Amino acid sequence: MIIGSAFILLVLVVSTVSRSVRATEIRVSEADFVDQASTELGPSLVGKKVHIVSMKARSPEARAEKGAEIRRYYRIDEPLAFVHVNLLDNRSEFLAPLEVAVRREGRDYVIEVHGAIAIANTIAYLSEMVDPISIFLSLTRQDLTRQAFRFLLFGEGETGLLVYAILLRYWEWTPEDDVRPRIHLLSD
Repeated sequence: MIIGSAFILLVLVVSTVSRSVRATEIRVSEADFVDQASTELGPSLVGKKVHIVSMKARSPEARAEKGAEIRRYYRIDEPLAFVHVNLLDNRSEFLAPLEVAVRREGRDYVIEVHGAIAIANTIAYLSEMVDPISIFLSLTRQDLTRQAFRFLLFGEGETGLLVYAILLRYWEWTPEDDVRPRIHLLSD
């Protein structure tokens, strides 16, 4: 009974450590556009042309309100690319391909991502794929310990801080002459 309990405890500890290390990796195998319109619009976003804004709300009104708020407090003339991430039902996979839909909405863009394992990893991947001018991420103002457990267990949580941690870890492996996007953490 003691040996069995020790073995179970060891498996739980190793699993938790492994999951926490994997949480700060970009865990996306590839991204494909879902239709011809997205295939044509996608490349026009690449290369310091847009600001990425991660949002949970999916309505055009919420995007317009968030865009107006960002433009009120920050001097930006370029379009915003609002990102909505839809998670897989089975989030235990290590790598998953993304399906990306891009469309115009006025002067801005909407990027709808399906098949994600975790929101933060997906936003970090899109950031490296798009190479935006800046990234606007929301903070929830909830307890960090609870947020960390939600991220480790469900792939959800304090997205803003985790995107930052993932990008910092990724940038350690990339050349320093690469121009990094500005990261803005916004309070909801």
